[in-house]
Amino acid sequence: MLIVKLVILAGLLVLFIYFAIRLTRRGLSKRYEPRATTPWNSLNEGEDPSV
Repeated sequence: MLIVKLVILAGLLVLFIYFAIRLTRRGLSKRYEPRATTPWNSLNEGEDPSV
């Protein structure tokens, strides 16, 4: 009975680690993508893009 409980706990731990790794990899790849250059990005440098 103890072995069955340990196997279930180990399986849940493996699933948790798997999903945690998938979530972190997806979040990191989107975070560091370069932004598309548009005229409105020049607002960050203090320029008016509408002129």
